[in-house]
Amino acid sequence: YLRKNKIGALMVIERDVSLQDYITPATKVYADLTSPLLGTIFFPNSPLHDGGVIIQGDRITCAGAVFKTSMDPNLNKKLGTRHRAALGIAEESDAIALIVSEETGNIATTIGGTITGNVSMDSLRLSLSQHIIVK
Repeated sequence: YLRKNKIGALMVIERDVSLQDYITPATKVYADLTSPLLGTIFFPNSPLHDGGVIIQGDRITCAGAVFKTSMDPNLNKKLGTRHRAALGIAEESDAIALIVSEETGNIATTIGGTITGNVSMDSLRLSLSQHIIVK
């Protein structure tokens, strides 16, 4: 839905390294992870559409989370704030970030500090299944 409608989004999936420092100042949600809820959170001009959501397991813990952006001088100048924030959190944790571009609708991921752009839905599913172990 987000991709098809070019709705910008940043979703960060916590793994082993705690993201509590980002959760604490954000708006708590503590809700089941669903497509309609993500659509509502990131709907343009909604109060929480800026910033990102943090996902712990199968729940959205918070929305409106603000992440430090990557300061890597070698980054492509065309990368926007969401992409830079996704790289920033990937540089300081083992979290996985999913970014939906509001300009193109393309999906990008950051895993292990590396950004991969224009990811297909099939590649995204495969990558998530390989990197996320449900406990």
